[in-house]
Amino acid sequence: MKQARFYRFGKILYKLRYYVLLICIISVALCIPLIPKAVSHFSETGFIDPGSQSAITNTLLKEKIPFRQNQFVIMYESRQSFTKNPKLFQEIRNSLHQLKTNRFAAKIIYPDDNEKQVSKDKRTAYAVVFIKGNHDLTDQELEKLRASIMRPAHLRMRLGGEPFFLNDMKKQTEKDLIKAEYIATPVAVITLLLVFGSVVAALVPMILDGICAVFILSLLYLLGNYLSLSVFTLNIALLLGLCLSLDYALFIINRFREELKIEPSIPEALAITLATAGKAVFFSGLAVFISLSALLLFPINVLFSVGVGGLIAVGVAVFVSVVVLPALLAILKANINLFSIQFFKPNPKPNSSIWWWIVNKVVAKPWLYFIGILATLLILGSPFLLVDFGISDYRILPKKIESRKVFDVFKSKFTEGELTPITVIAEPTRGKILTKTNLDYLYHWVQKMRHDPRVARVDSIVSTTPLLKNTEYQMLYTKGRAQLPDSGKQLLTLTTNDEFSVVNIVSKTGSDSSETRSLVESIRDTKVRGLNLQVTGAPANTVDVLHRIGEIFPYAFLWVISLTYIILLLLFHSIFLPIKAIVVNILSLFASYGILVFIIQEGHFAQWLNFEAQGVIDISLLIIIFCALFGFSMDYEVFLLSRIKERYEQTGDSVESICYGIVHSSKIITSAAIIVILICFSFISADILLVKAFGLGIAIAIFVDAFLIRTIMVPAFMTILGKWNWYLPKWLSYLLPKLSFNPDENHQP
Repeated sequence: MKQARFYRFGKILYKLRYYVLLICIISVALCIPLIPKAVSHFSETGFIDPGSQSAITNTLLKEKIPFRQNQFVIMYESRQSFTKNPKLFQEIRNSLHQLKTNRFAAKIIYPDDNEKQVSKDKRTAYAVVFIKGNHDLTDQELEKLRASIMRPAHLRMRLGGEPFFLNDMKKQTEKDLIKAEYIATPVAVITLLLVFGSVVAALVPMILDGICAVFILSLLYLLGNYLSLSVFTLNIALLLGLCLSLDYALFIINRFREELKIEPSIPEALAITLATAGKAVFFSGLAVFISLSALLLFPINVLFSVGVGGLIAVGVAVFVSVVVLPALLAILKANINLFSIQFFKPNPKPNSSIWWWIVNKVVAKPWLYFIGILATLLILGSPFLLVDFGISDYRILPKKIESRKVFDVFKSKFTEGELTPITVIAEPTRGKILTKTNLDYLYHWVQKMRHDPRVARVDSIVSTTPLLKNTEYQMLYTKGRAQLPDSGKQLLTLTTNDEFSVVNIVSKTGSDSSETRSLVESIRDTKVRGLNLQVTGAPANTVDVLHRIGEIFPYAFLWVISLTYIILLLLFHSIFLPIKAIVVNILSLFASYGILVFIIQEGHFAQWLNFEAQGVIDISLLIIIFCALFGFSMDYEVFLLSRIKERYEQTGDSVESICYGIVHSSKIITSAAIIVILICFSFISADILLVKAFGLGIAIAIFVDAFLIRTIMVPAFMTILGKWNWYLPKWLSYLLPKLSFNPDENHQP
């Protein structure tokens, strides 16, 4: 029989082992200087659909109104009343004086010019600053701008708004990444020592993890020169890469050590390891790759970015595990077992282990265990039926961050919707906007919106003061800009050109509420005489993103399911096992989603986990977890079934093969799962809620998958299926390539 490809690849790697390792070392050395620069390219959250009405309208605003690109809020708090001590208003003006005179040439709306910018208790006020330009402020420009603002002697000052929010997000991402590494590294080393009982065997996966991290960060930095990637890409890509590389290293090292006990020839042991565990790693990585590639179907930047980062992470993890690791094992040889530390005495008889006891209980009463686990998963997943989808906002940052504090003060002292208004471009169907006829159309529509019970306030050029009537506004603006007072000129500069005027509608509820979403939809559906309305702003963006994800998800789901089925069909030559794998994965997802809703949306254990419940679940988080978890689950599925199939090809006994596969793979699968869970818990320490929730979601899902599904549900299900596990129509068997897991066949001449 022709030698298997992975077996031959193992032989080749042994011969080239020193060259492979040398190339790897040189590559790492070349990549290291790029790592400190990696974060610099990630400057946006990515919760936006570029093709939506809100995104297109926002781009139009930034192009046509030069001060719309960069605007932020400066919050001032006083122990005294602003109205009783007017000098406090002068302190605000003095603190911002340099912004108007230096190169920023800012336009500023002061609180003493607009009474709506002073709180009801008169102790809090804010200024709105607009910076002219057609590009986002760089980190350096933002620091210079911050330095230009003088701190008042008698006021507490805080800086907020989108530019500072994004800057704080980048800084916090870096801190979270470093904190996670400090926690994950010692935990992973200790766990690997417990699993392998050897210092060398435990350190090898950690070395590979370091190599993976260097390659992932470097590749993301290089891609960042050509793609606009979300700030969340780094954390999630590194989490995926580290978890997968540890998993894969664990499976390959474990199999290599097993083969060394049977086969003293290092080249032969390495070749058999690649032909069995190496093949499983490759196809498992392919399944993860396909699952994460579904994220590329979404135009939402955060999903696309995580998809790009995830694909890089998987590719690097598979390459390092299937190429670099075997070369390192070929050099180490039997020294992989050096410096043995036996915490637990190994059981010389697998048939007397705890896994043997569990699997025999399961196969003896498969229906009992299958129904029991099924009921457990359905109960765990039941909170998901009450899910409320949304998009992350300022609350994604911890309360200690300055831009988050501005949001919290705004929410308590003013109307929450003021910080995230619905922004409408009112464009006349004929002529310029500043004509009597078009101003009349605009005035009547604005008055209608002011009386909408969902609206707290409408800001526009025809609602500056309730004292002015329609005809007075017409007289004011048709005289020309030169006749206007300075405040009127500034208002027109910030909101109006010849083509349109900007109207800000403040909702009584938050931007993520169903009432605000309904308001956005009703504005878009409204036909206004003489005007075309285009809606943007955070609430409109939320509506557009949710709608777009809802449109594309069925295609992404079909993509993942169908290609996963094909891979498992090719790998195991069974039409039922892939269906079983997909069904139990969906059950695992359902249970994980339910627990996430219970914790993140409803706020249970929020104090322990140090976060504030948002009342919604970020829909992008669930999509990312779906794609990542489907890949992770297939990871364990492939390793378990490959061991069962290997035994089945040797004996032809289905039940005995199930027991053998569980006994010989459950320890390593659960060990790998524990390491992944612990690494995920290190990311739960993150202060950014999306990263924390992702780490929590993956940790929960992996626990459910490894300890409930792979250990109990899968053997119960396979026992029920019996001989149908390996059923494949004869006509189909002729069409599929033969991929044997039997080590005797893999190297048979």
